[in-house]
Amino acid sequence: MTGLKHRLTSDFVPEWCALGALALLDAAWAAHIHLDFVVAPRDFLILALALSVTFALRGFALRRGGLTAEYFALTLAASTAICALSYLCLASAGPLVDSRLMAMDQAVGFDWLAGYRFVQAHPALAALLGLAYDSLVYQGLYFCLLLGLMNARQQLRDMFWLFLITGILACAGAVLFPALGPSNFYNIQTDNGFVPVMQHLLSGRDLHFALSGMTGVVSFPSFHTAMALTYCWAFRKTGIISAAITALNIIMLCAVPFFGGHYLVDMVAGAAAMLLALAILKAAPLLIRKPIAASASPESAAAYGDAY
Repeated sequence: MTGLKHRLTSDFVPEWCALGALALLDAAWAAHIHLDFVVAPRDFLILALALSVTFALRGFALRRGGLTAEYFALTLAASTAICALSYLCLASAGPLVDSRLMAMDQAVGFDWLAGYRFVQAHPALAALLGLAYDSLVYQGLYFCLLLGLMNARQQLRDMFWLFLITGILACAGAVLFPALGPSNFYNIQTDNGFVPVMQHLLSGRDLHFALSGMTGVVSFPSFHTAMALTYCWAFRKTGIISAAITALNIIMLCAVPFFGGHYLVDMVAGAAAMLLALAILKAAPLLIRKPIAASASPESAAAYGDAY
């Protein structure tokens, strides 16, 4: 029984505790500003399935599979909590700062409209940039699978904290520097549906949103930019995989202004948020950053260095 209890123990206790605290903050804030997240039982189906798989794999002593499944569940829950926080931040924000952000872009010679027209005039380029921009979730899934099966627990923990800290910093940007982005500034209709949601949040009226239908609502800083750099960092020791991920994220960064509806200054702020989050992670207590030897086998540490 002791062996089974040990196998069923979570690999991410501090991370789940932090996520629980964030969920409580979301709930209290939502109640305070009368914002209602409409929740259906099916919204938790994938999370419940992932946790069930985690316990099942651990019960059969399949440690790496259990680690992978739990990290997937953890990041899925964290994504929902951060997205909810971004809604709350934007709903609590002050006047828009689009004109100031556009002025900063123009001051450095960045012509968003010219760039947007160039991309739209070249369908093959637009398709490539669109695929790269939409790859973020697939990079997350691949990272989870690769590092989980390698039993690289500390690297998974580092990635979680980078994601969480960067997400909180991005939400802080939404409440301090709210903006609708250059597509709205130039009155250009795009396929992205986030601008109407952002306008709804800023209106302060009828704040009811389906939890399963949430979208990105942060303009400054660019969360896509921060995560592109984060994944370059997270895959840095994986040989040829690192080179491929870096190339993909360079293309993604080129797509961010036009597919994410961002000013260039949003991207600069996104890069700064990632670097600040990394600095916080490096300075974090041992509760967050335990030595690899204490959390993974020597074989897994070696495998991380030779993943390719």
